[in-house]
Amino acid sequence: STQSTWDTLHRINSKQSGIMDGHSEAPMDAPVANAENDESLRLFEAQVEAMSHPEISNESYEAEFHRFKPEMRSQVIVERDLASNLEQRGREIIPTLCHSSQNYVVTDSIMDSSESDYLPDRVVSGLQACGLKFKKIVMNADGIDETGETSAEKNKTLATYEALANQILAEGIDKNSCIVSVGGGVINNLCGYLASSLYRGIKLVHITTTMMGQADAAIDFKQAVNHPKGKNLLGCYYPADVIVCDPSTLLTLSDRHLLNGLAECLKHALTQDAKLLDFMTRNTAKHLRDVRFLETVVKHTIHLKAPTLTYYDSTDLYEMCPQYGHSVGHAVEHLSWEEGRGGALLHGEGVTVGMCVSAEIAYLMKLCTAEVVEKIYSACAACLLPQFIPSTMSAEEVFAKMAYDKHFVQKKPTMGLVSEIGQMAETKKEDGSSTFGWQIESDILLKAIAANTARRDA
Repeated sequence: STQSTWDTLHRINSKQSGIMDGHSEAPMDAPVANAENDESLRLFEAQVEAMSHPEISNESYEAEFHRFKPEMRSQVIVERDLASNLEQRGREIIPTLCHSSQNYVVTDSIMDSSESDYLPDRVVSGLQACGLKFKKIVMNADGIDETGETSAEKNKTLATYEALANQILAEGIDKNSCIVSVGGGVINNLCGYLASSLYRGIKLVHITTTMMGQADAAIDFKQAVNHPKGKNLLGCYYPADVIVCDPSTLLTLSDRHLLNGLAECLKHALTQDAKLLDFMTRNTAKHLRDVRFLETVVKHTIHLKAPTLTYYDSTDLYEMCPQYGHSVGHAVEHLSWEEGRGGALLHGEGVTVGMCVSAEIAYLMKLCTAEVVEKIYSACAACLLPQFIPSTMSAEEVFAKMAYDKHFVQKKPTMGLVSEIGQMAETKKEDGSSTFGWQIESDILLKAIAANTARRDA
């Protein structure tokens, strides 16, 4: 038995060290002084001295370790009908390392239906036709949720993550396997988190099929799932090797889902590109279901967003641009899903409300003119997107929910603010360096919310 083995080893070790049954042959405090022991001590001290190293102190010691590779890099391909024609391009899109391994297409039950003309099946068959090993896994998603639209947002949870991981591990993977997400931003984010953690990281490819995915959610290193306290609170930074944006898939979406994604495009236009803003405000209502309009906006939005990811550490401008409107927007969106709030908002709808409140904040802080505020409200209206905090939410409730935003620091939200259309407000830190993040005092925020709701009730 384990115990008898231990007893045997203990008796042997005790005998060799002159100890038996807990008693030494000499008192524990008796000095052991003889020539042999003195020589042994001197030899040991010489060995310690021989181990001396200029970078290792004889007293306390500190160390660090770091790694600069692998770098995070994602290739984005915007091309019509690519997702339906992978027989010719599949081996180009799937990383070479994965060509002999078992791989998985992960999608949701909304995509895996006639609503998307069974696109996941066409993706799997196309990849298999290239000689690649692929199986399909389907995540449950709500047919119609509280927004009145098809959505997988409520399924973007740790429970869903665990169910997918269990199924993939049961089917079998190796370190060269790949997950291909087919669907919108929810499935893209969820699969990103999944790929980052299985075997501490396997390959990832997104085939993103919604406006939100192509304009924002998939075009990032951020992968996450939601938590009861708020959106995207559990996640990591992990790159997809390839991101496929097929604009033809967008025509299967409802108008509301198209507008939901266009909200993120509008954000980049307001913070970076007045020309894109003009194009969107002139054409959204007229050409919402024209694939040429959608493709143009997707390409220009990716062109604006990609540098913010590459040069993220050169200036906080590249953090504040993508986050514009999100501090308030996330709070409003999350509150809207509670019972009795009058209807749940999609993510982009919350963001445009947040951008309008942010415009009021900038005006109160004398960072922009009243004309800029009017242009931001008008742009949201022209793009058929919400501008006002719902009447079922109080300013205090919105402020309390904002505390779960990662940019809420020292009991204050930090935001980027627009000073001119296509330009963000800049300030100086104490050391003289530039920053585009503004800490917002609670009284300013509450006044901005009051100004927004006053417009709503006017």
